[in-house]
Amino acid sequence: MTDSQNVQEHLEIMTEEGAAPPNQELVFDPTTGQLVVKSISDPKPNPDAVTATQIAEDGFFQE
Repeated sequence: MTDSQNVQEHLEIMTEEGAAPPNQELVFDPTTGQLVVKSISDPKPNPDAVTATQIAEDGFFQE
């Protein structure tokens, strides 16, 4: 599964269930300009990456 499919699936789950899966978080990687889904226990892709789970739950990335 590609990263974009992971992100799309993650956002769909958040829309349907109203919250992110408990073992995953959505991260914005400013070096690539992409959202990434990662396990909470894994390190962020780089030190400048920003956790975006809460703003996604608030509807920022929804159409």
